[in-house]
Amino acid sequence: MKKLTHLALVCGLAFPLAGQAHDLWAYAQRAEAGKDLLAVLGYGDRFPEGEKIAEGRLNILNPLVLHSADGKSTTLTQKGENFHYVTTSPLAKAEYKISGSYKPTFWSKNDNGWKRENLTQMKDANYCEESSMFASTYVNTGVDVSDFAIAPVGLPLEIVPLVDPTTLSPMDVFPVQVLYQGQPAKGVSVIGTTNEFTKLDEKAVYDHREPQAFSGKTDAQGKVNFIPALAGTWKIKAIYEMDYPDQKVCQKRKLYSTYTFKVNK
Repeated sequence: MKKLTHLALVCGLAFPLAGQAHDLWAYAQRAEAGKDLLAVLGYGDRFPEGEKIAEGRLNILNPLVLHSADGKSTTLTQKGENFHYVTTSPLAKAEYKISGSYKPTFWSKNDNGWKRENLTQMKDANYCEESSMFASTYVNTGVDVSDFAIAPVGLPLEIVPLVDPTTLSPMDVFPVQVLYQGQPAKGVSVIGTTNEFTKLDEKAVYDHREPQAFSGKTDAQGKVNFIPALAGTWKIKAIYEMDYPDQKVCQKRKLYSTYTFKVNK
């Protein structure tokens, strides 16, 4: 009965992902002191391990960046699969953050589907948005967690944890804050899912209907309490939108940002 109740709770929170068919995320596949970092620039459906990025999309994705607690930032080196990034030297015992970004890109839709164009290019479009995406994650290779873990790295749209993100368990309350241009973003939708949840319906994932296991909205201070129902690797996502300045060019400007972390068993 306990297992059934728990599953019902999770399924009750689920709903299909609206908007963008693909998310952007950053994930540390290997992060150990004394070894080179292996990081994933995730773009697609295979969360969190990532998958090969279509050649036609590579020019809108920036390389991953490694941020250190001392304020230094280093652009990581792409090596191997086109979604894999590495450091050129082993990691020290320290705290780090990894961030990624997707350049502002017009997408318009007509009866034939989506194309990377604006309204001046697709004359019969029924919808257009300029999309930007951002991603971040925290990495600790064996030191005490400091305030660096709960500080923003400065992304245009960013999800920032307000407590230590390394000690979470299922059903813990995990407060986060969404910042737009460094300021609290009020009324922003925040959704989340985990690999332990999406694997239950992989068909939906690859059909761009990724099941979600959390939904919330930020308060006046841009804060929301995320409550993970399951252990696993989580991706929470904030969506911020506004009218595009020139309605003859495009209708909406949308920013998407994800934060990736683990919830322990």
